[in-house]
Amino acid sequence: MEIQLVAIKEIITNPFLTSAVMSWFIAQFIKIIIEISKKSKLKTKDFVFRALFGTGGMPSSHSATVTAIAVGVGLKEGFGSALFAFSFIFVFIVIRDATGVRLSAGKQAQVINQILSSNPDSADKIPKIKEIKGHTPLECFVGVIIGLIVSLGIFST
Repeated sequence: MEIQLVAIKEIITNPFLTSAVMSWFIAQFIKIIIEISKKSKLKTKDFVFRALFGTGGMPSSHSATVTAIAVGVGLKEGFGSALFAFSFIFVFIVIRDATGVRLSAGKQAQVINQILSSNPDSADKIPKIKEIKGHTPLECFVGVIIGLIVSLGIFST
């Protein structure tokens, strides 16, 4: 039991995890503020759930989260360490996926769904494709800035 409490305390006080979670939360909170300012999606029941856990939008919480970890690793382990190199490449892969693969897949799904909805015969036979949202480079850049600021704040104390 004591070992479990020590492990829980280590997890809660882990600055890498704290910076990642805080960066994610701040990015998602900003998304909610932006959506509220649009006032277009407030009427749906799942607004908060989509705003907190949905993909896409300004800023990228994925970029914020992985950047916070990479910056923290660089500050603690050194920017010349193997662990920082791994973290940096991880950031690059996540951002590339968000701006390339997921963004393109979402646009393709949108077009396919438009084609399917315009054909009455296929509308009943073929299910609608989920339209995932990727990120624009600007959304990822803002996410990187959030992760950087949060991590610098946590690791400078």
